[in-house]
Amino acid sequence: MNASKDVTDHGHSLICKRRHVKCDEARPQCGPCSKGSRPCVYTPSESPRGPGSDSPWSPEASNDVRRSPVHAPLQVLVDACDQEQPLREESTRRDSGSVAPQPAPAGETHMPAPTTLASAETPHPFVPSPGTDSSVASRVAPLSWFELLATDAANADNGFLLSPPQWFPGTPGDVTVRDPYRLNLQPRSWRERESFQAAAFPRGFAFESHLVSRNTEGQCTVSDEKTLWSTSHPIVLSDREHRIFRHFVRISSQWLDFYDPEKHFSGLVPRLALRNLGLMKALLALSARHLSLGSGMLDPPIGGTDTDTDNGSDHDTIDRNMAVEYYYETLHYLNKAMQYPSYTHSPELIATALLISTYEMIDGSNQDWERHLKGVFWIQRFQDNDGESGGLRQAVWWAWLRQDTWVAMRERRRVFSFWHPKKPASALTGPELATRATYLLAQCVNYASKEEIEKSNMAQRLERGSELLYMLQEWHDALPQDFNPLPILSHTELFPPIWVHPPSYAAGLQIHSLARVLVILHRPSSGGYQDYRAAQKLLALSMNTICGIARAVDKAENAASLVSLHCLFGAGMCVYDPQERLVVLDLLDSCQNRVRWPLTSLRRELELEYQKDDLSEFAG
Repeated sequence: MNASKDVTDHGHSLICKRRHVKCDEARPQCGPCSKGSRPCVYTPSESPRGPGSDSPWSPEASNDVRRSPVHAPLQVLVDACDQEQPLREESTRRDSGSVAPQPAPAGETHMPAPTTLASAETPHPFVPSPGTDSSVASRVAPLSWFELLATDAANADNGFLLSPPQWFPGTPGDVTVRDPYRLNLQPRSWRERESFQAAAFPRGFAFESHLVSRNTEGQCTVSDEKTLWSTSHPIVLSDREHRIFRHFVRISSQWLDFYDPEKHFSGLVPRLALRNLGLMKALLALSARHLSLGSGMLDPPIGGTDTDTDNGSDHDTIDRNMAVEYYYETLHYLNKAMQYPSYTHSPELIATALLISTYEMIDGSNQDWERHLKGVFWIQRFQDNDGESGGLRQAVWWAWLRQDTWVAMRERRRVFSFWHPKKPASALTGPELATRATYLLAQCVNYASKEEIEKSNMAQRLERGSELLYMLQEWHDALPQDFNPLPILSHTELFPPIWVHPPSYAAGLQIHSLARVLVILHRPSSGGYQDYRAAQKLLALSMNTICGIARAVDKAENAASLVSLHCLFGAGMCVYDPQERLVVLDLLDSCQNRVRWPLTSLRRELELEYQKDDLSEFAG
């Protein structure tokens, strides 16, 4: 077995080894080298570890590397684009030193190799994101979110008091954790600790004193039965609430269910809401706020028309004030339900928290939205949810990550999540691959963050950039034929339309392209002019994918339009041609008009960035 492996390895072209591609071992020039017009040099038949023998890093190989200065990960991607076929090489990183992160053992959080992300002098190179309080103990951060809810409600009702949860230690000095649920609140690595700090909530002295003064002995004195926080019969809705409820099931939930083949938010969540008042109020708040944006009219009842809806009298009452009323009713419910430990571990709570976060997203308050994103982070951490938990918990986790990734990209910070998937890309289904693209984008948003740029040297940036490019190529290699474009009529030469169906697969390709743009834009140059040309080619291909898919988005697909909106804005700065910029701005404007979000014009924001770019060129 070992002998045959040695023969195979020794017959491998040095260029293929360096570029981490599969070699067909054709002589005198192998296939990959022939297609790329590269000199082909084979490894000598002797063992590279033997005395006096050459190795892939011998002087001869080094000279060959200098003849082709394009950085290997970029060259791999360029070749894949040239051939229009994925480069299927399952053992790429195994044979080349494992530059990609390996799955963490069950129950453990993977820490990236120190040589990749941290230097020996700085074992903890990252600092909390700006605007966060690193002094807050991680064990009480979920309680801070509940206090946040109380503060929000107190703005409308001074009589609202939060019933404190029953499972936290009572003093800041109590670090002994016996409750297994509380293990999820303790950082187990430097990366977790940094993420906990970034997701912490600042609090005042009065709140800390309240924590210290509480007696922790015998706190759990209330009966803990699900019947105490849920209803035995379905909740009865008014006519107006029926219409708002139906709008959520048919329209609003599409944003959250876009990548989920099981459609948890349009299927399971409404059924849970029928027996949980807090979740129902959160659902109605989000749906009413969505309606108030004008992004979708109240649709007529199933099986007929509705007089009130037709004349518009009821629609006029669906405004932000109604949404705010439902929102505060949700907070009042949480005030009562949080005293029951069974509720704090329930899917109803995590679904309610995500709907509140989404409400804050479309309501237009970036500060409140980020605070609630932190809240969802901590509740999921408390419940031990992640991207592979299964069911509603997994669906909520991915919906939350998409929101956090967008905010992080806008604010140039890292995402709060430190989770790494255990399933390899090659084992994923089509819907799972489309979803995995968001995880890859989150890693690239981290790479582009101010914290990582400021805390990494050039060698570390190059190494991490290479790792991310390999991860992106691995994802692309695993795509089935369902991700291939379908025929579509085209009447434009500038960013011709690209039609991929289903829309979630098309969105996955857009997100992958945006991730690649972020890496290339923030990766130091390492190979001179050839490296620059390869990077520019990849940027052009990525923008063609993002804009081409945006052109082909169905106007009725709000969720697909939302993804196009994010990708167009995120990648828009790598476009320099005036005509191409105009197309990007028009597509951005079109997508934003469909989804009616955010409330400020992204087109105007990108135009201002273009003006800054033009002024800097003029000044230079």
